[in-house]
Amino acid sequence: MASKQTTQAVADLATVYRTLAVDLPLAATRWGLGAGREKDTTEVAWKAYDAGVRLATTAVDSLYRSPLAGTVTARALDVFLRGQQLSNALAGVVFTGLWQSVGLPTAAETQALRTEIQALREDVRALGAVQAIRRKVKPLSPVEEREDMEQASQHHNGAARPIRSAA
Repeated sequence: MASKQTTQAVADLATVYRTLAVDLPLAATRWGLGAGREKDTTEVAWKAYDAGVRLATTAVDSLYRSPLAGTVTARALDVFLRGQQLSNALAGVVFTGLWQSVGLPTAAETQALRTEIQALREDVRALGAVQAIRRKVKPLSPVEEREDMEQASQHHNGAARPIRSAA
């Protein structure tokens, strides 16, 4: 079976070489001079392409079957992953010091700030909805407005805010 594959690979290599070196230039010249047809040139080009694809497929299959290729790939992957771990560790050391010296916020600080902003947005939406309901039911007096604002600021500072009924 290996002899048949080798014979086919040699035949494909000879076909590719002969087609690219002799047949294709000859067919293109005939077509350019008007003695040949475009179809002949296209057929010769496809013949070279098919032989080239068969040759490449055979070469790749042989490479994948080789134990040496598997060993080399495994070792290269191991070296690459160790290098990646080392570069991540070095980047962490270098950029931590840089971040502290420059005064830029870390990712954790930025995420905490985003969470706090989202909570504030939800509080503002809830306060707006309560005030819209109160306006429909009964307008607030200036004293009630002040109390409502004080309750909202207490809630923002962490104190519990009782919700008054609209009626």
